Amino acid sequence: MMSPILPSVRRRRCALAVVAVCLGTSIASVGPAQATSQAAVSQAPVMGQAIVAKPVGGAQDKAVNAANDTDPAKKPLPAPPEPGAAAKKELPLKGDKRADVDLNKPAPAAGQVRLRDLTQNAPELPAGAVSFSDQEAGPASTLVLFDTTGDYAKLGEYYALSMGTLASHSGAVTTLPVKDYVAGLAGRFTNVVYVGSTYDEPLPRAFIDDALTGNIPVMWSGFNIWQLARTDADRAAFTQRYGWDPATSYIDSSDRVTKISYNGASLKRNVLNTGGIVAPHITREQDVKVLGRAECSKPDGAATACASVAQSGTSSFPWAVSSSGLTFMGEIPLTYLGEQDRYIAAADILLDFLQPNAKQYRQAAVRLEDITPDSDPEELQAIVDYLHSENVPFQMAVVPIYTDPKGTENNGAPKELTLKDSPELVAVLQDAVGKGGTIVQHGTTHQFGTLDNPYNAVSADDFEFIRSWCSVTNDTKAPAVDCEDKSYVQIGGALPGTSQAWAAERVEQGRQIFGEVGLPTPEIFETPHYSATREAYYGIGEQYPVRYERELLYAGTLTSTQAGPHDYYGQFFPYAVNDPYGTHVLPENLGNFEPNEINQHPPRLAQEVVDAAKLNLVNTHATASFFFHPYYPLPELKKIVAGIKAEGYTFVPASELK
Repeated sequence: MMSPILPSVRRRRCALAVVAVCLGTSIASVGPAQATSQAAVSQAPVMGQAIVAKPVGGAQDKAVNAANDTDPAKKPLPAPPEPGAAAKKELPLKGDKRADVDLNKPAPAAGQVRLRDLTQNAPELPAGAVSFSDQEAGPASTLVLFDTTGDYAKLGEYYALSMGTLASHSGAVTTLPVKDYVAGLAGRFTNVVYVGSTYDEPLPRAFIDDALTGNIPVMWSGFNIWQLARTDADRAAFTQRYGWDPATSYIDSSDRVTKISYNGASLKRNVLNTGGIVAPHITREQDVKVLGRAECSKPDGAATACASVAQSGTSSFPWAVSSSGLTFMGEIPLTYLGEQDRYIAAADILLDFLQPNAKQYRQAAVRLEDITPDSDPEELQAIVDYLHSENVPFQMAVVPIYTDPKGTENNGAPKELTLKDSPELVAVLQDAVGKGGTIVQHGTTHQFGTLDNPYNAVSADDFEFIRSWCSVTNDTKAPAVDCEDKSYVQIGGALPGTSQAWAAERVEQGRQIFGEVGLPTPEIFETPHYSATREAYYGIGEQYPVRYERELLYAGTLTSTQAGPHDYYGQFFPYAVNDPYGTHVLPENLGNFEPNEINQHPPRLAQEVVDAAKLNLVNTHATASFFFHPYYPLPELKKIVAGIKAEGYTFVPASELK
């Protein structure tokens, strides 16, 4: 048994260990003009080089805290920069030499736009297409088009990965650089999604024609919608069909927009989103449905009149609209995210676009985190009995091998336990299974050998499937330092001697232990700290087709190129998806209770988890999925469970999350 002081030390260290990924994590340099706040990164530490990350003063004197290394407030997936036209408060077409329209006059009149049936004689897929998911997930077949030119080309792939993975919830997905689009290609799909991340990305004429007059619904996010109105004929067709005029729609970057109103809720928008929002100039209000509105405010949060470029005359302007088969969002809502962000609205708009008649549901799930052979059986039993009394199915993230190879928490003596060595804990797990508990394999050791990765090589503290270290500043180019409470945690690059085959074998090694002690063999995996290299994800997938987590998605996945160790971003999901690695991912979208501030991450109290659940009610497929460490006070878990139930959610086993 541990000495009385050590459990409290471990509790604080592990508290944020698994909050690894919210959408918006560190990415490699995306362009020479990248702002310093975006913390561009280059290469990982040399794997052969010793990188020490030991607790200062010893583990018994100072808690070493695992943290959410990919907090979106610290390492965001950035938005495209502010275009020159937005800074000048000019219409994008004003400086476009290819445009042949009079911006001082209303759009010319047009007769009824004749739609073309693109499903007839649709061409074969171009060679650059990448497909994943299938229509067992849903009725839609979605083509996601993305930008690939300019200094910020890498962002285009990230956004396509993000939007495509969300679209997988509704069916099959194919991604393609927009430059490779050919006439009629949309006809092979039920829907097309275009993410305009590069200002004035050259769009093929074939895509413009199919968006203007094709019969396949299009969802457009971000820039370049004005290219569909460069000529009088195109402008007339667009305004006649869709009821608004992209030629006279400004990019509003002068207003402070920190809230988006959607379905009766107010969702957050990070102030770092300074690239601007295209404000649709609606010409026929009766034909355009406003889905969400951007709220203009003063620095103190008070509402204020929007700038004249928004053309609203009020304190808000349309953020997302739909009409006649076109759904438009004036920005890319995948940047600088958190659990209460307008990303929630974007995910719902995409769902409704792909499945207009989707059935509404309210699903919830809870996972008990970081259960190891060294965990306290009595703490776990108390939670199991409470959840059973509330008829709440639950998950238990179990690490089958506990190891402290350097004796960091055992007075300098190495210590290793498997589930075989913890019969009292196994008895609680067996009881829990009979009371509605599902065992999830949470790594094999939740650490890596004797390496401080980044803290101390102790199970449930360190990363297992990716390299990590601490730094004084939020920059992976900064020197590695001993981890302290105020350190930043950096991740990136493969661990020594690891590979896809290694990951598959390591996962299987841990999986076998469950059956050996009479527990059900897990069918769901959770990656420690939600982080792995791309190769490790593929290896894990050889053993587990289902993961329950957030995850890292890597550049090169859609372009068949080799990404650098930091060319990734993190994403969480508001519903179940099928990722490009071939894995079905169950959602954890609310985060966890965490009373301590550590490694540049603020505390997160029970009410914040409940508040995030409430905001997710704006979704047709609303999910409230969170996790809780058993070493924290049971009354805090009770607050969260009661709060989520009060919002109308029904708890289900994670395997039933849709």
